[in-house]
Amino acid sequence: MNKKRIACFSLLFLFLFAYTQAQDVENELETRTNVEVQFKPFKKVKLSFSPELRFDESFSLDKYLFEAGAEYKVLKFLELGATYRFVVNPRDSKSTEYFNRYSFSATTKKEFGDFETAFRLQYSNYADDDISDKSFLRYKASLAYDIPHCKLTPFVAAELFQQFNGDGFYKMRYTAGVDYKLFKNNYLGVSYKLDYYNKEYTNKHIIGLGYKFKF
Repeated sequence: MNKKRIACFSLLFLFLFAYTQAQDVENELETRTNVEVQFKPFKKVKLSFSPELRFDESFSLDKYLFEAGAEYKVLKFLELGATYRFVVNPRDSKSTEYFNRYSFSATTKKEFGDFETAFRLQYSNYADDDISDKSFLRYKASLAYDIPHCKLTPFVAAELFQQFNGDGFYKMRYTAGVDYKLFKNNYLGVSYKLDYYNKEYTNKHIIGLGYKFKF
């Protein structure tokens, strides 16, 4: 992929952002911070643990969660994974809510020079928001570019959420971000996500800041 195509991706995300702002819909803002620890106890097995804080538009704590995941490399290009997420939703006027979330996934990856493409099919009992009684199939395609002789790795992704009970397309998520290698096995990431809901007059803008450590 050349510089013109990278520019096209950037223009596409700018267009999507401007388009959602122009619609007569409610636009919500959310900020997320997380720390992720990854390690490989065996050659084909990768485990991860990640606590996360989520803040609303006024930067008040909205939710906090803990997620644990495991991935097994079946083939060179295929990984199977499972995650468990415990979500805490503190509320001022009501009792605190607790949610248990889980997902199972299959991911294919392919490298083309400095580019890496990936496609993930995932079944989950959540859509990353307040829905608690519905399951989803999630289709995610992503592209990352490891810039030669540079510590920056930009990436883009698009993800479709389909309700498992047959109600159809729930929302689309568009993501753009960059990872910066601080030093060996330590990475700082910044991302922007746009959740475009199909049947709701709401768009959610998510700013993410994360720290990743691999060993």
